[in-house]
Amino acid sequence: MYSADQRPDPNALLKAARREARGCLRVFLGAAPGVGKTYTMLRTARERAEEGDDIVIGVVESHGRADTEALCEGLSRIPLAPLQHHGRTFYEFDIDAALERKPTILLVDELAHRNIPGSRHPRRYQDIEELLDAGIDVWTTVNVQHLESLNDDVARITGIRMRETVPDTLLERARDVSLVDLTPEELLERLRRGKVYIPEQARAAMEGYFNESNLNALRELAIQTMAERVDADVKVAMDASGRAGPWPVRPHLLVVVNGSDDDVSLVRAAHRMAERRLAVWRAVYVDKGVDSPEQQLAVEKIFSLVTRLGGDPLRLQGHSQLDEVINYARSINATIIMVGRDGNRRWWSWPWSRPLAQRLIAHTDVFDIVVVAQGSVKQGTRKRQPGWRVRPPQLLATSLAVMASLGIAHLLEPWLELANLSLVFLAAVLFSAIWAGTAMAMFSAVVGFLVFNFFFTEPRLTFAMVERGQLLTVVFFFLVALVVGQLAGRGRQRLVALRASRDQTQLLLRYAEQLSTATDSASAAKVGVDTLVQCFEVPVIFIETAESASEVQVVYALPDAERLDMTAKQAAVWSWQHQKPSGQGTQTLSQQAWRLLPLAVQGEKVGMLALKLSASPKALNHERESLIDTLVRQLSMALERTRLVAELNTTRVSEENERLRSALLSSVSHDLRTPLSSIIGATSSLIELKPQLSEDDQRELLDGILSESERLNRYIQNLLDMTRLGHGTLKIERDWVSFDDVINSALKRLGQSLKHVVVRKQWPTTLPLLYVHPALVEQALVNVLDNAQRFSPPGGELLIKAHLNEGEPATLVITIEDQGPGISPELREQVFDMFYSGGDGDRSAHGSGLGLAICRGMIGAHGGTINADTGENGRGTAIVITLPLLGADMRKMDEE
Repeated sequence: MYSADQRPDPNALLKAARREARGCLRVFLGAAPGVGKTYTMLRTARERAEEGDDIVIGVVESHGRADTEALCEGLSRIPLAPLQHHGRTFYEFDIDAALERKPTILLVDELAHRNIPGSRHPRRYQDIEELLDAGIDVWTTVNVQHLESLNDDVARITGIRMRETVPDTLLERARDVSLVDLTPEELLERLRRGKVYIPEQARAAMEGYFNESNLNALRELAIQTMAERVDADVKVAMDASGRAGPWPVRPHLLVVVNGSDDDVSLVRAAHRMAERRLAVWRAVYVDKGVDSPEQQLAVEKIFSLVTRLGGDPLRLQGHSQLDEVINYARSINATIIMVGRDGNRRWWSWPWSRPLAQRLIAHTDVFDIVVVAQGSVKQGTRKRQPGWRVRPPQLLATSLAVMASLGIAHLLEPWLELANLSLVFLAAVLFSAIWAGTAMAMFSAVVGFLVFNFFFTEPRLTFAMVERGQLLTVVFFFLVALVVGQLAGRGRQRLVALRASRDQTQLLLRYAEQLSTATDSASAAKVGVDTLVQCFEVPVIFIETAESASEVQVVYALPDAERLDMTAKQAAVWSWQHQKPSGQGTQTLSQQAWRLLPLAVQGEKVGMLALKLSASPKALNHERESLIDTLVRQLSMALERTRLVAELNTTRVSEENERLRSALLSSVSHDLRTPLSSIIGATSSLIELKPQLSEDDQRELLDGILSESERLNRYIQNLLDMTRLGHGTLKIERDWVSFDDVINSALKRLGQSLKHVVVRKQWPTTLPLLYVHPALVEQALVNVLDNAQRFSPPGGELLIKAHLNEGEPATLVITIEDQGPGISPELREQVFDMFYSGGDGDRSAHGSGLGLAICRGMIGAHGGTINADTGENGRGTAIVITLPLLGADMRKMDEE
């Protein structure tokens, strides 16, 4: 409900105060590049500087224009900050220097600019928001095509979609918005003279974006945006001063509809008048809460026509059509109220039943009242006006309440006076109002009045009354019952409306929360379908694509067996191709049982919804249509978010694969070539110089060939193991084996590699058997031991320890310590990454960076863990491996 409160609006006062506070924004708005926004801003800044204001240039994009650079002379400047990006140096606005300098007014050109990656904020308007929050006044420039709300309109006009957009809330926050206007002819002349772009760019611009039709359309958008801003400023000024409207500064038409067939001509007349006067127009309907489903459907049809003709429909809730219309008209600063003429009125009427036009003229003189002649309706065919609906259950309950009141009053009659007995019947009126509404309350009041008169006033069992006191009692009872019934009935209607509003709000909050946690498109689609089915009680289907009738891909449906018939599939294909709704309740293929709603965000198709609205148990009104739009729009944004997340993950995986590929090529080029070169060199020496070589030299060359061959074999085995781990094809074939056998086999495989270190073993002889894949655990130990010996100094000690941890579950803890340089704490987790190339650890002149990564995969496949720590006395590195000791039940689970 709307009310015309003549006191100043606190919200308007607060908004005005914020605009006047320090840290204010001034925007120079233009229709296109080159109209002179930066030039006008600098010229105005110089005038303020001459008056003594502290004006500082944060960043100005002059684009090489001499006249613009000339205006910058004499004004203080903040140096730009250099930033490196892809090997090049760029210069961006230095926000930290601006915050430290803190001038009175800071000039920051090009509000929609996208900052170089590595800046504090990705967009320049975010820099400006931080400056405003810090209390610095900012002047900036922007073109109308960069406003977020106009993005689609600009794309349709110019064929180019702007990627750099700014939120409209920033323009609303501005204290001042100055329109910098230039006719298309003057702008094109500036282009030809090279005052906007260099000649080569200017010619291309005039052939594309800067043609005269585009410039005229963009200029119209800029003027409309400025007009809406001025209109909003007027509204804030009115509310802040508490002055009653309307102020006739801009034509604003309000048309009142009643849900009758004649409203069609009324709406069309309103559209024609708004077009002639270039006025904003809206259509309102006052819902008193007593409309029948047929009446609601008629109103929705009228609202659909209003929307198609470019108006804004709105349903007002209230009991007085006159008060609601006047109060709402004042709240939106309407200047014209248009109503239809009722040609079926009799020559007399009650004051409260006079036509709305007469009551408007009698109660207000600040609006222009336009009465439109509507189509005539023949006598006897006049549409029934909305009224109270009587339902049998409510009528029965109300009758029982009156009868119960009669019985209670009869029992209490010996102890109560006649006036007090009337309160019993008044309770029945209250019960009827609360339980069944105003209509039943009025029925209860009338029946209670008659019953009270018939059974309790003298003479009894007649409707006649001879005593004046009893007459007054009964009459006052009747009047009080009518008033109380009306008030209680209205209270019930408001309570029902509040409950419905609360339920819808909770539904939307829960829906938004579930969509925000959806990790993929399938889960988001399931949330959307489930919610729509819950709200509208109709079958819903989510369609991923619909390129043709045979390619309609259903992802999720509720009920599960629900599918589209061939005609519905054809409608789905049409909607998918044209990105427009079709089917039930639309202007395309409206005879369909289904409504097809394509889902798209900024031109990107993300899916389609099909709702079987023909099965809806309730008629679709404006509120339910709005709820569908809201739910569908939120689902579209959620699907777009999941799509972007999936694309981002794919990009990350591609980058990671590329990094691994580069590391693998580097590793292969080194770790395969080095042992092969050693083997080739030793073999060629044996072939060519064998007669000159002693037996010891030959033996040494053969040992080198064997050692390098074993090293090459381990490297190739590591590559194969990592490939199997990455593809999930590494199978765990467990068997019982002792720890002694596994570690001794690993030491034997390393053989010659361990000659320069001292290996010391330390574990009890009573260790239990391991139920593991012997070859995989052995390979993991080989990799850890090989990594340890390569970083151990000559003569260093390599300690192998093992002990039983009898926790839950029981595990075998294996520790391999070396006396090498150790691993810093921040790198102890990274050394287990594939091809890790930083710091010490598994990477060295002879390391591939695969050994420890393979160890983690192999040990993890057994349900164990592997970590790096510091060795004893803070020296070297300790690799700690834990392997679970599986029981019979865990062995069975592992086999399954």
